[in-house]
Amino acid sequence: MIRLPFLFFARTKITLSAFAWLKVIVLMLAPVALYADERPRLISTDAGVTELIFALGFEDDLIAIDVTSQLPEGFPALPSIGYHRTLSAEGLMSLNPSVVIGSEHIGPPSVVSALTQAEVKFVQLRSAKSSDQLRDNVLTLADALDQKEKGLRLLTTVDAKLAELDRTNLAGERIAFLLSMDDSKLRLAGEGTSGQSFIELMKAQNVADFKNYRNISAESLFEMQPSVIIVAGSDVESAVPSLLEANPVLTHTPAVKQKRIIAVNGATLVAGLSVSAINEAIRLTQALSNSPALVVQANN
Repeated sequence: MIRLPFLFFARTKITLSAFAWLKVIVLMLAPVALYADERPRLISTDAGVTELIFALGFEDDLIAIDVTSQLPEGFPALPSIGYHRTLSAEGLMSLNPSVVIGSEHIGPPSVVSALTQAEVKFVQLRSAKSSDQLRDNVLTLADALDQKEKGLRLLTTVDAKLAELDRTNLAGERIAFLLSMDDSKLRLAGEGTSGQSFIELMKAQNVADFKNYRNISAESLFEMQPSVIIVAGSDVESAVPSLLEANPVLTHTPAVKQKRIIAVNGATLVAGLSVSAINEAIRLTQALSNSPALVVQANN
């Protein structure tokens, strides 16, 4: 039996130091599990969330991801929970997560309801369609994981990159942002898309005057007379040659005539703006600003 004679004095005023000693003794006698820090077990249900988890330095706490998420080359494979709109609450909970993080697109509604009532922390972030929303997501996620300092450090980095982008932008350029999925079908980004957000990052104008993504003909794109064409796909090495081979009429656009057609890694824009997307925008603006007649293929 442990005797604590110094803690109990009849009619004696307990001083601040006595309270400090009391706290020490209680901690010493408490089970280790009550005060030991346990690593969080994170499940990401969204590509943008996964990218943000890595940017904040929480990647070692990830235990599962959705099928739209991409892991850096060399990172160990993680279990897949399926598509973020058709998740299973039972499947998620079977992995024993402490935090489930997703976007407003997580579904079905029954899963959202189950996660809200479960004994896990459930965090929903809005898809970042602007740099302001990306900044909000950084702080929200860092705060949810009790790592505000990490969030502030990443925010400083993001702000520095945005300032660099402001110094070297593509103001005045008319850009066509194409998704490279099928060379015979040109899918052009309109208002409210990640492509539009990417164009706005560079202070340029979108040639599209419609909302969402839309399939258009090569002739229609030619009539828009873009000064820059951005091709987003998974194979950046072949994206531009394949596109021009399948659509020779595009060689007559101002963009291709001036060799200002650019391939970028589409994975950086799958779920909105990200730190990687800002890096891509910086590379493109610098390349085009330094050499107005240059075909750029960015793959990082």
